[in-house]
Amino acid sequence: MFSLNVLIMATNYSHDIATAFLAVSGVAMWILSASHPAVGARSSDEFFIASCRSVTRIAKYSLIWILAAGFPRIVFYETYEWNDSAGDLQIAAIIVKHIVMFALVGAGIYHWARLERKTKKPALLHGSIGN
Repeated sequence: MFSLNVLIMATNYSHDIATAFLAVSGVAMWILSASHPAVGARSSDEFFIASCRSVTRIAKYSLIWILAAGFPRIVFYETYEWNDSAGDLQIAAIIVKHIVMFALVGAGIYHWARLERKTKKPALLHGSIGN
């Protein structure tokens, strides 16, 4: 039984780490997009496309893990994370946290879709912008 407890706690912690990875991926994509010139050199475009693909892969895996690890976290929340001193107020805090997180993930998905379109522009893919 001890190993199951450790596995559940590790899953809970990994859920938090995946959330951080997702947030950092969004910031990284925003920085990459903001710093990439509208008309850039071919090497700059190639770096931008490769970086976007790598960060997108990390973000997708993070989101999948957040959803997968979220289920056991919900099931075992009362056993492993409930704080009696916070009482029922922690339910309101969790609701607010999830509203904020859903808004951030939604904003991230919107910006990723925009960046995905940007990386698929023929000029970027064929190196016809700059040299």
